[in-house]
Amino acid sequence: MPKLIHLVLLAALPCAADGLTDLRNTLSRLQGGETIRATADIQNWTQDGEGKKGHVKQTRSTVQIEDGPNGLRLGWTPQQIKGARQETQLKAVDPEAATPNLDSLSALNGLGAATFLSQSDHLLQQLKGATVLEDRPDTCQGKPARLVVFKLDPVASSEEKSMIKDRKETLKVWLDGSGVPLATEHAIAIKASKFLMSFTANNRESRKLTVLGSRLVVSNETKESSGSGMGFSNTSKKVTALTFF
Repeated sequence: MPKLIHLVLLAALPCAADGLTDLRNTLSRLQGGETIRATADIQNWTQDGEGKKGHVKQTRSTVQIEDGPNGLRLGWTPQQIKGARQETQLKAVDPEAATPNLDSLSALNGLGAATFLSQSDHLLQQLKGATVLEDRPDTCQGKPARLVVFKLDPVASSEEKSMIKDRKETLKVWLDGSGVPLATEHAIAIKASKFLMSFTANNRESRKLTVLGSRLVVSNETKESSGSGMGFSNTSKKVTALTFF
């Protein structure tokens, strides 16, 4: 009888693990603290309004990032800093003037940089309260992969709960044969209203991932968003490519 019970327990072990457990275990092993350096090339496109009344703005920025035992650092070249000062003066005279260097100073903040270079921490936070919707074979970048789709249920404030009428949030994670994330897609669709005014918002964030040392990092990110309300609409796309050195 004891041997039979032991065999039954062994047979049940593969079924006990699921996509969520597998991913959490893998992410916990990819939280290294070695120094990582990268250059982030950021292209941003936004459109406010539609048709002839719409206003389009395009920018391209470059930011240096470093993370390691000494902390997180963001850097810009002396030429960028000098150019930003000149553009600040120019913008005071011509509000429509192009300001590429000035845009670079605000293109990436500390939280965004930390997320790029410490993706395991970010994903573990997203997965709190998550439930598995799908777990099936798929392909990623032309290669066989395992796709796990999660339903996310983040904590909302009382004000947000009173405004949001419908919210759908999912996270797709593609894994290689050893369970390491290759790519993710985070999507949010929201319908809300306040004071008889309705709003809609849709956001999609796609990331390609890679492992450097014992860190899971982002090599490429595409963020797309659209929203409308009160007769106003906004659409944006932001692509960030990271080169590690």
